[in-house]
Amino acid sequence: MMLCSDATLLVHAYLDNELGAGESIELSRHLDGCLACSAALERHGQLRQLLQRVQPQYPIPDAARARVIAALPMSATDPASRSTQPRRLPTSKWRALPTALAASVLLLIGGGIGSLAQRQTTASHAMTEAVLSSHLRSLQAQHLTDVATSDRHTVKPWFDGKLDFSPQVRDLAADGFVLVGGRLDVLDGNRVAAIVYRRRLHAINLFQWPGPAADSLPTGVEAGDGFAAVHWTQDGMNFWAVSNLDRAELEVFAKSFLKAPPIPVPPDPRPQG
Repeated sequence: MMLCSDATLLVHAYLDNELGAGESIELSRHLDGCLACSAALERHGQLRQLLQRVQPQYPIPDAARARVIAALPMSATDPASRSTQPRRLPTSKWRALPTALAASVLLLIGGGIGSLAQRQTTASHAMTEAVLSSHLRSLQAQHLTDVATSDRHTVKPWFDGKLDFSPQVRDLAADGFVLVGGRLDVLDGNRVAAIVYRRRLHAINLFQWPGPAADSLPTGVEAGDGFAAVHWTQDGMNFWAVSNLDRAELEVFAKSFLKAPPIPVPPDPRPQG
């Protein structure tokens, strides 16, 4: 019988038709009897359709096109261009050419920056939806932790061999954020570490996975329905924290995590030299 933790790891492959016949049948049977996992599958499917509809476009602005055409010394559409004598532009036109071209370039760059910002906003919104869905799934399925302990020296080694990176597990009890354990999860088709903390009765999922982005400070967003998320990058790792704490308090959690010392790497027991 398939467990919810196993089903979670297979949902994305199921949507992409990448599972074998046996796994597909087993997962289908599990989904038929598990409301939480079937709801998660539906959410992932809707998110997948949304991302497929968002197609990046790079149109040339009409204003930029008009400026470039106006700055050209001859026009292929001008009957005069067919004459054996080339048509010369007035001196004032030649002087205006650099300005027109510069304006066109600025417009093109501006359009590219706008498109990039829009894509980044769409990606951030999609990831917010994904981490919120994983957070809710962990609460509804009563599967908040795979390893339940407040000992960070137990939680961190538990991930050895299960991931191709080592997640950060830090002691934040002095700031009121108590470690309760960790688990494996999946975001955007990748296995990630979820380190779980509590603030009073509020659970906090801190998702971690490697990424190429440069270091960034915590940025909070409203995730809807009373939930908030904070994300940042540090030392080649992506961090997303999500909870039903208010946004300001979750940002305090992020800052507490950033200033807390990581678990030191144990010395190499092998003799030196």
